[in-house]
Amino acid sequence: MSDHIPPSALVLAPAGTATADAVITRLKSAGYSVDAPAVFTEPTGPIDAFVYDPGLLDGTPTHNAAEQLLTLVARLTPFLRTPEEGGSRVVVIASRDGLGWPSRPDLAAQSGALVSAARSLALQLGRTGTTVNIIAALPPEGSLLREAGNPENTHLYEPEALTPEPVTVHDIAETAAFFLDPRSGYITGQVLHCCGGASLLSSLSV
Repeated sequence: MSDHIPPSALVLAPAGTATADAVITRLKSAGYSVDAPAVFTEPTGPIDAFVYDPGLLDGTPTHNAAEQLLTLVARLTPFLRTPEEGGSRVVVIASRDGLGWPSRPDLAAQSGALVSAARSLALQLGRTGTTVNIIAALPPEGSLLREAGNPENTHLYEPEALTPEPVTVHDIAETAAFFLDPRSGYITGQVLHCCGGASLLSSLSV
């Protein structure tokens, strides 16, 4: 029998979000033991990865997502790996709406606050060996947000990827896997836009 213990991951998100489901599937395929409780409970042992998806991309946002992130990480701190153990990884899934979008100012504000909170956590936890990074994605294909139509009283339309294919939940999951990979252990406090280039035009439509 092998004594190998798979790395552990905790994924917290509103129930049934497609983005979180894709992340969970991707982590399991990478060999993680994944816990995805409906309500946060303290782990029973050390965790290697924590993925926080407050539902901004699925149109079911958690109230006060940034405040909840800070609270959760504070509760998880005793369970994070030490520097000698390689540290732990925290990934926060935000939205490119943080750059500004007229029909979703609430989500834009939540996303901006999440980025600020996560970058502050990266500063706070840097010497502990834990990294904290942010994925800022377009609402992926299939999200209810993409069916809402163009914002009223503007000439703008929903930002689209510049790439030939639209952004999917699987693209976001692969980005999360990138941040969790041991080879990304020197990356922290970064915002990676998983948007097919839409962020290049800031708050303007493509």
